[in-house]
Amino acid sequence: MRNFAIVGLAALALSVSACSNETEDKAGAAAEAVGDDIEANADAAGEAISEAADDVERNVGEAANNIENSVDRAGDEAEEKMDEAKRDEAQDAN
Repeated sequence: MRNFAIVGLAALALSVSACSNETEDKAGAAAEAVGDDIEANADAAGEAISEAADDVERNVGEAANNIENSVDRAGDEAEEKMDEAKRDEAQDAN
């Protein structure tokens, strides 16, 4: 009976050890998967930030061009009005 108990305890110890190794392997795989997810999410966030920065830069450039064009048109209109006023003044003087 004593030998049977020793053999039973040895078998139990082996199965607990095997379960422990399997649990350790699963925990390691889970930790690696979490790490991979974190890395993928960080990469995706970096790409989204980069794309947003590109969009902002493009929009600021377009806005600057629109402002410049508006200022140019306003300057041209002001110059035309000045020329027109000078012509009117010259005609009134004659």
